[in-house]
Amino acid sequence: MKKPFDLVVIGHLAMDTVIHVENGKRNIFKVSAGGAVTFGSLAAKTAEPGWRVGIATKVGKDLLPELLDPLKEKRVDLSCMLVDNKAPTTRFELVYEGGKRTVSCPARCSELVFDEFSHDLFVARRFHIGAICQEISMQFIDQLGQAITKEQPVGIDLQGVLRDIHKDGSISLISQHDALEKAKKIYSIFGKRLVIKGDDFECSAVSGIDDPVKCIEYFLGEFKESTVLLTLGRKGSYIGKNDAGAPRIEKIPAFKPDKIIDETGAGDTFLVSFLSRLKNASSNFKACKDASLFAAAASSFLVEDTRCKGLQSSAKILDRVQKAEYF
Repeated sequence: MKKPFDLVVIGHLAMDTVIHVENGKRNIFKVSAGGAVTFGSLAAKTAEPGWRVGIATKVGKDLLPELLDPLKEKRVDLSCMLVDNKAPTTRFELVYEGGKRTVSCPARCSELVFDEFSHDLFVARRFHIGAICQEISMQFIDQLGQAITKEQPVGIDLQGVLRDIHKDGSISLISQHDALEKAKKIYSIFGKRLVIKGDDFECSAVSGIDDPVKCIEYFLGEFKESTVLLTLGRKGSYIGKNDAGAPRIEKIPAFKPDKIIDETGAGDTFLVSFLSRLKNASSNFKACKDASLFAAAASSFLVEDTRCKGLQSSAKILDRVQKAEYF
């Protein structure tokens, strides 16, 4: 019998196509695996090779098999990767033209259905809900909330809450009111198990508040038992959590990488790395602060190379935390 999963990342695995347009001609620069299930699982397995990390995902028959090589090399458990024979793999196009970048989603795989996955998946010690194209319904989230225990932490990225994919593949954001109502529903399902992560733009888009500290205060008022992570890139991040009935918010510095090559996947690395340091959903503020420092250091390694090659072991991450060299 296999041991329970240490982490399960939920969401679509995507094929990310980078296109450079020159003189009106579209040139495909590269195609690679994307999505939270890719970046999150690789970050966790690199930091903790002995962990059992799984992905609850769905792809089409058109998935390029070589895109799974990085996951296979790290021994990410792919037993819960479902193949839809009738739908394409979710695909994002990142088009660079005249110094501007446009992101679209020209193809989407079918929605994730809770009962299609083995229930062994849902005894994992922690979860990352990494929706990228509205593939995780509120029904799925509700079923997950009922299936897991009161002590399993669940991280959710606000990008998945906000993103709206249109039939033509264009991407926009849902309204602030709708995003907040959606976040409230998610909190009502998970309560203290919920870890909310977003960058400053995403957090502002949900709360309607630009100031990071006031934004976190607002979230802690609305989602009293949750933990809130607000990231600011090279300016660091904030951790917020109610402690003894009062909000505690602390700034977490950004660790200085040796070089900056590719920041793709930094948000997923941050959230998964934070979750990896929590023993359960009842972790106190100090444990959450320590987890935030670990997450910031892990993300600083990611950016040092392309497509997750910069990720490092937990020992190297903790060493960077101890050295305390910041921007």
